[in-house]
Amino acid sequence: MIWKSQISGIPLFSNTSVCWTTITVFQSTMKTPFTKISRRCYYYSNEQLNNVAINFDRNDVQCKTKRKLNLQFDPNYKLLNLPYTSKSISALASDDSTNVIKSVAKSALACHPRPDISHIPFEVKPKIEIAKKSSVLQRMLQDESPSLKQLCAPYLALTKPQLTFLIMLSSICSYALAPNSTSLSEFVCLTLGTLMASGSANAINMGREFEYDRLMIRTQARPVVNGSVTPNEAFAFASIIGLLGCTILYYGVNPVVAALGLTNIVLYSWIYTSLKRVSILNTWVGAVVGAIPPLMGWAACSSLSDPGAWCLALLLYAWQFPHFNSLSHNIRDEYKRAGYVMAAFENPKLNARVALRYSVLMFLICFGLCYYDVTDPLFMLDSSVLNGWMAYMSFRFWWQQRLNYSHKVQKSGGPSQKAIDLANFYAKKTFWSSIWQLPVVLVLAMLHKKGQWDRLFKGEERHLTA
Repeated sequence: MIWKSQISGIPLFSNTSVCWTTITVFQSTMKTPFTKISRRCYYYSNEQLNNVAINFDRNDVQCKTKRKLNLQFDPNYKLLNLPYTSKSISALASDDSTNVIKSVAKSALACHPRPDISHIPFEVKPKIEIAKKSSVLQRMLQDESPSLKQLCAPYLALTKPQLTFLIMLSSICSYALAPNSTSLSEFVCLTLGTLMASGSANAINMGREFEYDRLMIRTQARPVVNGSVTPNEAFAFASIIGLLGCTILYYGVNPVVAALGLTNIVLYSWIYTSLKRVSILNTWVGAVVGAIPPLMGWAACSSLSDPGAWCLALLLYAWQFPHFNSLSHNIRDEYKRAGYVMAAFENPKLNARVALRYSVLMFLICFGLCYYDVTDPLFMLDSSVLNGWMAYMSFRFWWQQRLNYSHKVQKSGGPSQKAIDLANFYAKKTFWSSIWQLPVVLVLAMLHKKGQWDRLFKGEERHLTA
């Protein structure tokens, strides 16, 4: 039996098959359990994540079937709730265990288990344990005849439908707020083209990042990760819908909108996606991507020289920061584990401060829509209620982070667990306030469009005088 004092530093793998072999860790020999032969494992260290392929000869390994070990890791990568005294953990005697298991083993790297707890402020699908041997398209070509739903669902997921819908909403709201006349055919082409262009960018993103997506709970169920779609199939699908979307925008709307759609595909799928692993500036580039769809909607029927177009673009640009910075705060350890460079862990105070700064800027942008006669003056009052709610939550998030990372607190050993939990709580509140704030503000802007109620009331006056 290996007791707590002996096993506290041993790397463990949570699976049903536990195999033992002899390896060298920091020039010290120790017994180490492995899940199965020739398995690829992900290792933690406090500095970096090492991806190590472990291969060893079957003849040198003794295996025993063990029950599943329910291991958990905290954000500092320490083992929690280990069944130290469980009889299912036993050593195969070949040397004296007291000589084999050294105190230096406490510094050994721990293999990354399946996370059981996530700090994501919304429900996600559970991780798909076993990747499919072949994609849906490959199974169809092999005469397995998957259903239409099985065939279409992975490709729909490639487009990130919820994000794509929000992008489309910002585009058509801008189209509706533009001062010039609109047409049904132009509206339909703008909607379809925007959906396809956005879906294309998202599909390329998934095809490029599937190796990193598998390391994050939020992205583990994506179709390229679970094998429903191969990376090459994702790229081919993205090329088809991207080309089709830009063609619809070019001929159905105008060349300016088509050029903006193509620019957004390149910015998101290549520049932003590549920058995520290089610099925290990726968030600012991603915000530019979010600001382009309103310009597409406005340019569909009006000139981009109108200040109202840029007010709407700034609205979407500013919204990205309280939304994403609060989200990334709660999953900062997952981003770090996957190798992304985010302000949430590189500079936590800056992360919260930027969220607050752009939340306050939303007031001025909404006032600008009134100033440039895009909306009537009542919009300032309505939008201020929503902007005030989000700004208040952003302020509480920033204030707590400011306290947590103050010189005094850091000098005394860092923030307490209660203070950390408060920062997480206000980050979640900021995230959810941003989820509601944007669509409601856009709908309110359309309701308060300058002059539309005047036309309605004038029509009623003419009817009464007649």
